[in-house]
Amino acid sequence: MGVTFDDTEKKFVFDFEHDGADDMGLSIQRAVDSAHKEINLYHFDIVIMPKNRTKVNQYMLRYIYRFNQPKLCSVEEILSKPMDEELSSMIRQQNVLVIDDVTTSGSTLNEVLRTLRILNEDNEITIFSLIGRNDLMAESM
Repeated sequence: MGVTFDDTEKKFVFDFEHDGADDMGLSIQRAVDSAHKEINLYHFDIVIMPKNRTKVNQYMLRYIYRFNQPKLCSVEEILSKPMDEELSSMIRQQNVLVIDDVTTSGSTLNEVLRTLRILNEDNEITIFSLIGRNDLMAESM
């Protein structure tokens, strides 16, 4: 899959014309399958992702749903003040998977993790991003 960084827009651009949607889907499916081997996607009850879903995020979610049908909520719901009480209760009791196609600065991700960790001290919180900087890997957070 062709991926470039647009310096003017300050964002990653996925080149669907380069490899085609079928190749993109296959690449994402392989990434999700690889993640499943590492983290067991059956284990997660909630998936958090950006409200404005890119085509890549939509593919990621589709392939994750092959393993499990977790509750889906948005990053914006997690960061809303005050958070919906039902969602807050679910986060306290369940394992959470945060997915995104690209992690750039990590600032939004850090806010999401800070909020989730306050609510969920004991359950698993895992991040799955297709593209990101090495210094933003989970071990460094």
